[in-house]
Amino acid sequence: FTSVDRIPVRKKRIPAMSWQGELKIMEERLRLQMSSATRPYDTRTSLKCMAILSAFGLCAAACYPLLWVGMVVIAFSKSSQLYAAPLVVLAALGTVYGSSMLIIYYVNWRFHVPLADMAMALGIAMICLTLVTVAERHYNSTKEKQSEALSRRLRQLLAYFKYTVTPIATLSCILQLAWPSALLYATSFMVLLKIFRAALLKLTWAGCPKPGEQMRVLLSGDSFPPKLDGVQNFARNTIQALVRDGHKVHVFCSNGSPTTHLAPENYGATVTRGPGVEVQPKHKITLPSPHFLLALLRFRPHIIQFFDFTPCAFFVVPFLWWLGIPVVISHHSRIDLYATYVPGFIGDYSPQVVRAACEVIFPLATGHLLIDGSQKEQSWFQGHPNTRFWSTGCDLGFFHPSKACQEMRALCSNGRPDLPLVIFVGRLSPEKQVDKLIELVKVTNSEAELCRFAIIGHGDSWESIHQEIGHRPDVYMPGAVTGEKLAAAVASADIFFSPTVTGTLDLVFIESQAAGLAVVGPRAVAVPLVVEDGVNGRLYEPLDMEDAKRAIQDIAGGPLDKMKAEARKNANANFTWSKSSAEAIQFHKDVLQYFEKYG
Repeated sequence: FTSVDRIPVRKKRIPAMSWQGELKIMEERLRLQMSSATRPYDTRTSLKCMAILSAFGLCAAACYPLLWVGMVVIAFSKSSQLYAAPLVVLAALGTVYGSSMLIIYYVNWRFHVPLADMAMALGIAMICLTLVTVAERHYNSTKEKQSEALSRRLRQLLAYFKYTVTPIATLSCILQLAWPSALLYATSFMVLLKIFRAALLKLTWAGCPKPGEQMRVLLSGDSFPPKLDGVQNFARNTIQALVRDGHKVHVFCSNGSPTTHLAPENYGATVTRGPGVEVQPKHKITLPSPHFLLALLRFRPHIIQFFDFTPCAFFVVPFLWWLGIPVVISHHSRIDLYATYVPGFIGDYSPQVVRAACEVIFPLATGHLLIDGSQKEQSWFQGHPNTRFWSTGCDLGFFHPSKACQEMRALCSNGRPDLPLVIFVGRLSPEKQVDKLIELVKVTNSEAELCRFAIIGHGDSWESIHQEIGHRPDVYMPGAVTGEKLAAAVASADIFFSPTVTGTLDLVFIESQAAGLAVVGPRAVAVPLVVEDGVNGRLYEPLDMEDAKRAIQDIAGGPLDKMKAEARKNANANFTWSKSSAEAIQFHKDVLQYFEKYG
C-alpha cells in the first residue's frame, strides 16, 4: 500500500441526520425480524403475508413501466444501491401479477367469463391449496410414525389432489358450460397439458442417472466472475470438484465472458449467458429468459442448483417444478434479514413479502443447502424432506499466518504496531451493518487507546464512515485491497471483527481464522458454528457495540496468542474446500435418489 492506494474523499455533503435516522429505523426492523425469524409455521400469519405480497404485486403491476425506468436509473447511478434489489423484486412481482391481470381481462373480454366466476375459481384454488399445504405439513411432522407403504400412498394422494383435482375444479368454474361438460373439457385440457409437459420434459431432462453414471449438473446464480465474493468461491470450487470427479457441468448466468478471469469455462464447464441488469459494478442480476430453456435443451441436466434465491430462481423454480426436474437451492444470504434494509415505508413490509415468496417457492425445490444451520427452523423450511447444512471452505494456503509482515502491520496500524490491531474486511454497505464500525471505534478508544483499527473494503458506506472516523490516527481505511496485499494485511492483524448479522456466514470469518486471527463476531446466524466463545474468539450480543468492546478487551488483555493458534487449528480441521465440495456432490446424489424414489 502507498498513499495512492487510498480512495479520495469526494467533495459531497451527506444529509447525516436524515440518513442516520433511516439507519436506526432499519436496525429496529432488523432486531424485530431476528427475534421472530424462526417462528413456527402459522397458517394465519402466512395468509396475512400472502395478502401483503398480493397488494405489492398489484401496485407493482400498476407501476410496471416506472419500475423498469427506476432500474435503468439505478444501473447508471452512483448513489446507494439499496434500491436496486427491491426494484428488481417489485418488477418480478409486477410481471407475475400484471400478466395475471392481463389474462383475466382477456378471458373476460374474449370469452365473456364473468369476473364472479373467475373470483370463485380463484377462491376454490386457494382453499384447496391451503388445505393441502396444512395436510402436507401435518404429514411431514408425523411421517416417522407411519409405515413406508402408507407414507407413499399419502404422498401420492396429496399430490393427486393438489396437482390434478385442484386445477380441474378451478378450470371447471371458469368454463361457461354445465358442470358435467365443464368437468369433461377441464379434464381433457389437463390430459393434453400433461402430454405436452411429458414431451417437453423428455427434451430438457436426462432423467435420474443410472448406477455408475456420472451426473450432469446445471448451476445458476448471480455470483460468477467478474463478480468476486464468497458465493463465487462456493460456485467455483463446486465446479472444480464436479469436473475433477468426471461429472458434466453447465452454467447459466449473465456475468462475464469466456475470456473473463476465473470464468467457469476455465474450469471445464460450458456456459449459456442470458440477459441481466447491472446493479453494481461487475454485478449483474440474471433475468429469466428463453436462454434458460435453451440451456436445458442443449445440456439436458440430471439436476439443477441455484446459488441463492435470485430473481431468476423466483420464476424458473416453479417452471422446473412443473416440468418435474429436481432442483437444489443453496442459501448464502439471509434474505429475510436483508429485506429489513429496504429504505422507506416499503421496508416495513419487506420481511412479510419475503416470507410469503419463500413459503410459496421453497417447497417447490427438491432440496436446500443451508450455510446457516439455524435457518432450518424457519417456517419455509419446516417439514421439507431435504434440507442439509453445507460447510464453508477456505483457501488455507492463501490465508496463512506466514504472510504476516512488520511493514504491513506498521502501515495498517498507522505506525503503532505495538498495539493490538483489529481488522474488518468486507463490503462497506448499509445492509452489512457497517455503520456500527463508527460506534465501535468511538466506544473502544474513548478513554484510552486500547487498539488500532484497519477497515478494508469499499462500498456505498465508505464515504460516510470515512467522514466520521477516517481522519483519526487509530483508524486506517485504504479502500478495496485484493490479492497478496489482502492476505498480508489480514495475517498481520491480531483480531478480526465483524458487525454483520444479515449474512449466513461470511467467508472472511474463516479466512481470518485461517490467517491465525482471533475472531470477534455477533452471537447470531452461523457465526457461533465457527467461533467458539473463549477458545478461538469471542461472541457479543448482535448490534451491541458496548458488548463488542468488552469482547475485544477480553481478547486483547487475555490469551490472544492462544486464541490465534486455536483459530488456525479450527480452520485447518473444519473448513477445507474439498470437504465443502464433497458435501455438495453427495447432496446432489442423495436428492436424485430421493427424487427417483418419490418423484
